[in-house]
Amino acid sequence: MFWKPKGPQLSKKGIFDDNFYVRLLDCLVGSRAVCRSINDETAQSGANAEIARNNANNSIRDPRFDGQSSLAREMQQVMMEILFAAVVALQAQAAPVVGTISGVVVNASHDLAPVGGAKIVLRVQLDGQFVVAAECTADEGGRFVFDNLPADSNYVYLPGANLDGIHYPGARVLLNSNTPHARVNLTVHDTVSEPNPLVVRRHNIKIHAETDALRVTETLLIENPSSETYIGRPKREGGRAATLYLSIPPDFRRTTFHKEFFGQQFTLIDGQLVTDIPWTPGQRELAFTYVLPSDDRTREWRRPLDLPCDQLRIELNAKTSEVYCNLPKVASNTNGSVVFESIGKAFPADHIIHVQLGNLPFTLAAWGRWLALGLLIALIVATTMFGTRHRRRQKSRLHRNPESSQAKQAA
Repeated sequence: MFWKPKGPQLSKKGIFDDNFYVRLLDCLVGSRAVCRSINDETAQSGANAEIARNNANNSIRDPRFDGQSSLAREMQQVMMEILFAAVVALQAQAAPVVGTISGVVVNASHDLAPVGGAKIVLRVQLDGQFVVAAECTADEGGRFVFDNLPADSNYVYLPGANLDGIHYPGARVLLNSNTPHARVNLTVHDTVSEPNPLVVRRHNIKIHAETDALRVTETLLIENPSSETYIGRPKREGGRAATLYLSIPPDFRRTTFHKEFFGQQFTLIDGQLVTDIPWTPGQRELAFTYVLPSDDRTREWRRPLDLPCDQLRIELNAKTSEVYCNLPKVASNTNGSVVFESIGKAFPADHIIHVQLGNLPFTLAAWGRWLALGLLIALIVATTMFGTRHRRRQKSRLHRNPESSQAKQAA
């Protein structure tokens, strides 16, 4: 074990040493001289302790006890036993309780065969985050152990194993004074770059028509049905390996992932959201929301599927009666939502889903800037026409009364 908690630490023996307990037990036998040595100095040298033990073994007794009754001696023995119990309790309270986390690393790609030489990492939760506390290497049988761990329920431990550059976290572990030892099994997998084993078991899409935009929320249940971890491969030589591409419309304003982990793993490359997350066997749910601008009263949403899909469902919420989708319509609610769903039909990757909205409701906010621009143009045109008409009237008056204009010039 390479990690110890912060703060002052006590030794395994605490504030008492072995000689103290030897002398205390000798005192219970009845040696008054030994009792006096305990009261005077609890940390005597080993030589004094050895003399005390020899005296106790030879039944050396204090003459002052010879005249006491057996009842008094029994009471004294009981008092010494109580003292011994109190000392043991103090020792247990003073020394910190330590525990262990042990287990074995197995490879699920090879019928749970032990993995010798695997690197084991133990993390502990501090201030809400897991930080590395200790590391070790599994033996030939895949076994490992972390000892001298504080058995305190305030610490949450997370053991994990590394294989082929992939970290496989295990179950979280709590240690306390009642259960200071825990045993865990860490499972790892082989890796594969192709073919892509991922499949979408369920893909739900909700489209909500807002004032000047379409808000789209997608939830995908992605499964890796194989026994190997999918790590992907780059599209071009020297490029970044990718495991999943999200082919959402490229004119999206922003994308928000519902889990921070996925938001940190996706990047935008060539108009696509791309990740290189290793997909271990099993299922993961991926959910995200994006916004598409919508300036017209008609809007088209088109999206190719990223992976083969077993079940696809689209729920559209828009106050319009003109809706088209290339999936069968299964429900229409009074609140304006329409549901389309693939009924018992699976779709391959790159299959295009198409939704067309028509006659979206007119809103002043959406068209306000166009109205303002129209009013400005109308004002400019009206001003121009008024000025032109005024100048024409002046020219017409001059043509009708040429003499008066000449008299004005002569004057």
